[in-house]
Amino acid sequence: MAVKHPHEPVTLENASVEEMSTGERLKLASEGLFYVHSTHESRHTMRSEIDALSAREAETITEHAKEIAKHFGIYKQRERNESGKKDGDFIFMVRVKNPAGGELTPAQWLALDAVADRYADGSLRLTARQGVQFHYVRGHNLRSIIRAINASVSDNGYQLTTLGACGDVNRNTVASPIDDLDAELPLDSHELAHAVAREMAPRSSAYYQVFLADQNGLSVAPLNSDEPIYGAQYLPRKFKVGFAHPHDNSVDLLTQDVGFLPRVNGGKVTGYDLYSGGGMGATHNQAATMPLLALYLGVVQREQVLDAVRAIAAMQREHGERRNRRAARWKYTIRRIGVDAVKETLRQRFGIALAEADPVALPPVRDHLGWHREARDGDYRYAGILIPNGRVRDDATIKYRSAVRRIVEQVEGIGVRITPNQHLLLTHVPASRREWVERMLAEHGVPFDGAIPAIRRLAMACPAKPTCGLAMTHAERALPRYLAELEHEGLGNVDVMIRMAGCPNSCSRPPTAEIGIIGYGKNDYVLMVGGARDGSRLARVLYPRLSEKELIGALKHLVRAIRDRNQNQLSAGDYLDQTPDTELKRPSVS
Repeated sequence: MAVKHPHEPVTLENASVEEMSTGERLKLASEGLFYVHSTHESRHTMRSEIDALSAREAETITEHAKEIAKHFGIYKQRERNESGKKDGDFIFMVRVKNPAGGELTPAQWLALDAVADRYADGSLRLTARQGVQFHYVRGHNLRSIIRAINASVSDNGYQLTTLGACGDVNRNTVASPIDDLDAELPLDSHELAHAVAREMAPRSSAYYQVFLADQNGLSVAPLNSDEPIYGAQYLPRKFKVGFAHPHDNSVDLLTQDVGFLPRVNGGKVTGYDLYSGGGMGATHNQAATMPLLALYLGVVQREQVLDAVRAIAAMQREHGERRNRRAARWKYTIRRIGVDAVKETLRQRFGIALAEADPVALPPVRDHLGWHREARDGDYRYAGILIPNGRVRDDATIKYRSAVRRIVEQVEGIGVRITPNQHLLLTHVPASRREWVERMLAEHGVPFDGAIPAIRRLAMACPAKPTCGLAMTHAERALPRYLAELEHEGLGNVDVMIRMAGCPNSCSRPPTAEIGIIGYGKNDYVLMVGGARDGSRLARVLYPRLSEKELIGALKHLVRAIRDRNQNQLSAGDYLDQTPDTELKRPSVS
């Protein structure tokens, strides 16, 4: 087969594997993630690398194994110094897949809490996709932590796992954390989220063989390498599915590869608006890469929601770019194929009864903090607790982890959910225990509801440096300082959504924030403004490069303008969107 022109896509349908990237060749040669190919002639099992780590015979896994390990929810990392150089200890990040953000039972939460001390750095990191990450996992603990996670009890019908939490497969399927809790409109989209997670999970036996089988179950060949949905090479890139609620778009529906919003009439769901082709990632100075919002395709019925996800994944498997990973996301594939062609394929090839209709309005992103009445028999509440940047840990003054542990241990029937804002919901709290819960939070120094400044309620950042290998700057470690600077200026009660990421992959979704910050270099940042509170509009770049000192000054200026110059009392995002750059940059008059 002739080699493709550099601008012509390389896909499963039109190219040989030799024309594809190294990662694509590694996935194919792995036979369902079982083997690691170090050369064209040599291969070994993934298990052999994990065995070497467990025996402390190796510091980390090989670079080729790293590509396979992602599909098991594992990222190979190395600690970085302030210059960004990766010269510290070899470590791993392990991510737990937790569809719809929970609901975690007390036993499950306590099991994860115990794992944090035993195998990681003593913290649980809640993610913007409602999962849980463990950082600073040493190689000799890698198998043990994954076994401990998979051994967590499944009282709620879902077994915790790291399989598919990373890699070129469907990632954690997200849903509004209040889906069935909303007192005015309880729904059951979280059940669909779990169904998608089950259906789209990798089927290969490699995960079991590498991490969960003991020596008696050791096999030198794959027990099952078939992947009926993904095929031998899996997808070209990660794939994300989300379900919003008519009262809550905290999942940022239009950032998903596939997103659903229930259409409701008289309290009953009449169908689901289907969106497809969203994604926030880009590469600096690569004009062909960009954040894009999902496109509206039409309405599907509940019985075909799962079919629609599977069909879109199949189109991405067949038509997605497999030479250049920067162009491999479905957001680019759907635009290359064309929306009309995708809709026709859904109808004709896959039998999806996709109805034409105007989309219903997107709801706002909600923070869910404070007390809310639950939609269930009896007098129950759920409480939203702000977890700064999702890091559940104890420090000298605020003991988030101890507070949650104490409450979970003491309140019978309680549940724990993770929000897409990286916060926690404590669910099913009897009204009679409300005062006690507040007292426990206060005793542990945890700010609650009214004590939380408006500017912090929707602020979030990704982990970034020093662990993430892609990060160009700090984010989780930097954003709290910036918020404190704003509060010091008397701006803490300005209602504005600020999100920060350490690189343009934008895991914390800055491009849809009202103010977004993206790392550019060691001390360089991109500052964006004007995203919509309902996630329907991308922010624009206001400053393409700022030093940290300049960034802090610009943030103070913008937030002060939102407070003082916003004469029509628009939302922060609408004000920033409608105000020209020259006006936003105009100095304040003393």
